[in-house]
Amino acid sequence: MVQKQEEELITTKELCDWLKISKATASRWRKQGMPYHGKDRSLRYKKSEVIKWLEEQEKSKKG
Repeated sequence: MVQKQEEELITTKELCDWLKISKATASRWRKQGMPYHGKDRSLRYKKSEVIKWLEEQEKSKKG
């Protein structure tokens, strides 16, 4: 049986450092639909989901 390796979750601070964005931008993106896990002070993100969401946003801008 093949086991799927779980992707590591990153914190909001790690997300901001990785994408070079502010916490306010991360919050705005969450409100716009960026995927995240947890709630309040336990927010976490999967890089693959964030990348996919950002790509979708870019495509919709080019429309």
